[in-house]
Amino acid sequence: MSAYKGSHILSVYATIDELIEGIHALKKEGKKKFSVISPVPHHDIEHELHPKPSPVRVFTLIGGLFGFTLGWALTYYATESYPLIVGGKPYISIPPYGIIAYILTILFGALATIAGLFINARLPEFVIKDAYDERLSSDHFAIQYYGDETELDTVKDILNKTGAVETHKKIEEIPQKNQFVD
Repeated sequence: MSAYKGSHILSVYATIDELIEGIHALKKEGKKKFSVISPVPHHDIEHELHPKPSPVRVFTLIGGLFGFTLGWALTYYATESYPLIVGGKPYISIPPYGIIAYILTILFGALATIAGLFINARLPEFVIKDAYDERLSSDHFAIQYYGDETELDTVKDILNKTGAVETHKKIEEIPQKNQFVD
């Protein structure tokens, strides 16, 4: 679901072919403010939407680099603070420090990946969307389009022509502040 809060239209489709036709019709008209709701992932939907690569990988990279740097810094700082010279060997040694840096790289990379997943998926979501339709959890598909009231009427006609089983329209009123003069 989208983070957009405002007027929207929800068109429910019975088959994937009609949904793909609806996506084509919206793209042909130059409409871009829509999301697709499906009960299961489907490669045809993904092919039509051309989604951007996930930004979670950037979280993983930053977390991994932070863990790597922290691993080297902790081991170096511990050795410099409490030097223990044994048998004339150097007290700063790469192989054991590399193990700590490697482990912290994996740890912080994994934690950053989980954080990135939750942030980009906008989880947890405590409010149930008012555009939810029970059929979308089992065997139907939907296109949810966001826009102003005049635009929604034209989009409703476009989506109904492509085979939408049902179309719901919700107009959100923008609350006005009461200005009383005493």
